[in-house]
Amino acid sequence: MQGRSWLVWALIVVGGIAVISLIGSQLGGALDDEHTRMRFVYLIALLVVMGGGFFVRLRYDTSRTLGQLAIWVAIFAGFVLLYSFRGEFGMLGARLSGELMPLDGRVESDHSISFPMAENGHYRVRAMADGVPLDFTIDTGATDVVLSPRDAERLGFDLDQLQFTKIAETANGLVRGAPVEILNFAIGPIVINNLPATVNEADMSDSLLGMEFLRRLRSWRVENERLTLEQ
Repeated sequence: MQGRSWLVWALIVVGGIAVISLIGSQLGGALDDEHTRMRFVYLIALLVVMGGGFFVRLRYDTSRTLGQLAIWVAIFAGFVLLYSFRGEFGMLGARLSGELMPLDGRVESDHSISFPMAENGHYRVRAMADGVPLDFTIDTGATDVVLSPRDAERLGFDLDQLQFTKIAETANGLVRGAPVEILNFAIGPIVINNLPATVNEADMSDSLLGMEFLRRLRSWRVENERLTLEQ
């Protein structure tokens, strides 16, 4: 019995050396680096020892060893299956997040994002303006990107230093605005640099994204009470 055990180990070692030689010939120059080669040899040696222990145990306790092997194979297969569906799980997570946090939107592709209609019938989005999260209402009737005084201050603008030289006619009459620029503006995968904006002198309930923003997109559309922005 002991002689047979040594024979098994000898076959395992010879097989390991053969495997190393075969893989080395296939990898070519990938093993020229000494550090990489040593790590590769260590990995193969570890696999040989583990495999040898398995085969030795298999000889003395076949049924139990095969049962444990089946469990580990099933676990490994489960991880492989979950990994193969990682894209679908990612999309499912994005859709769930889009429904639970509607202002963050639902990413549809690398260049598009969609938002559900709010209870008031408007479309509201959350953007990152120069690294600051701000909430906007999409307003196709507005010409500019209009910042409320509160949001302008969050972006670091000093209201006392701004020049309110722009005059706009609104439903509430004439209002003054100060021209500014947002260096980096992002809504999900959509990124726009050097976006002109106007700081409203009067207080506003929400900042607005007007045509100055929308015309920089490839397209935007409303279908089934859902707004989709595409760059």
